[in-house]
Amino acid sequence: MESPAGMSDIDLMRASQAGSESARDELVDRFLPDVHRLCCFLLNDSGIAEDAAQETFLRVFRYLDRWDGRPPRPWLMTIAYNRCISQRQSRFRASLDPFLDSAAQPDIQHDVVLGLELDAAIQDALAELRPEFRDVLVLHHVSSESVDEIARLMALPVGTVKTWLSRGRQALWNSLRAGGHVEGEMPRRPRLEGK
Repeated sequence: MESPAGMSDIDLMRASQAGSESARDELVDRFLPDVHRLCCFLLNDSGIAEDAAQETFLRVFRYLDRWDGRPPRPWLMTIAYNRCISQRQSRFRASLDPFLDSAAQPDIQHDVVLGLELDAAIQDALAELRPEFRDVLVLHHVSSESVDEIARLMALPVGTVKTWLSRGRQALWNSLRAGGHVEGEMPRRPRLEGK
């Protein structure tokens, strides 16, 4: 059997699904830096980010049987993103109590509640998107991957990634608008370049 370090990402996932502990170790070694970087960016707290990264890999291993053969990096980053959103919502809910108890700060109460509602609405809207739309949106807007890099990671033509980004943004906007979180038409974005 090939050493896990020399395996492609997809072969590494397959070996992990088959129960190879060394493949699972390599999976963590290979993807932990990116997962941790995303968690740090989203949570702005290295300790909580470390917990979220660990929770990400616990979920990855718990749900390996659900991996559908697509490139694993977007799948892993989506799981990490969802863990971070859950962590942020938990922290916001815990920090919300003092604001809700304080009648002296109605503007702060209102802003905190609106922020929580919008975060929850975005997470719900992302969860409703087709998986390929969600993957490219998270990779592009959260992980700051270029269109070219997403195309390479997902083994897709650049044009397909651009289409999915455009359709994903529109679907996300439509969902947020239907929920009353945004109004009007989606703002125009400049044409997507590969970089």
